[in-house]
Amino acid sequence: MGIDARALTREFFVDLSFGLKTEFGHEFYLKRNCSISPLQLAVIFLSLGVISVGIGVIFYSLGATLILPFSFVEVSALLLAYFYNALHANDYERLKVDSKNVYFEYKNGRIFREDKFLKSLTRVMPSVNEELIKLSQGQKNIHFGRNIHSRLRPSLALEIKHALTH
Repeated sequence: MGIDARALTREFFVDLSFGLKTEFGHEFYLKRNCSISPLQLAVIFLSLGVISVGIGVIFYSLGATLILPFSFVEVSALLLAYFYNALHANDYERLKVDSKNVYFEYKNGRIFREDKFLKSLTRVMPSVNEELIKLSQGQKNIHFGRNIHSRLRPSLALEIKHALTH
């Protein structure tokens, strides 16, 4: 009784595709990797702020009056970091390829951009030194792949080329 190589390959095959085949075509959705929820981050930053101000108050009561203002500067930096994280928590890129068009959406903070290309005229330009993937149609260009590791961009570019040709 031998080992069936095809069954073994199917069982242990890891799908590294980035796109999703839909009834309308292909869709590539890339978003930031946020491993902590905003509520969890708020609890952590709030506890750090309370500890910092508490230490500042203790030193202030012992006569070291300059510690407390720096505690407030530290809390301000924590607030700034929290709001920056909240602003960019929902950043994403989306590329949809249907039978006629290529749709591109990009959100980074408060910046939102949409573009539409004709599929037949869209070209994927070669990525040099693992830079962003460049899609072009005439003089119009978009860059895709900000939210994916640079070593994976060539594979993503190949998958996008495949979606454009089929």
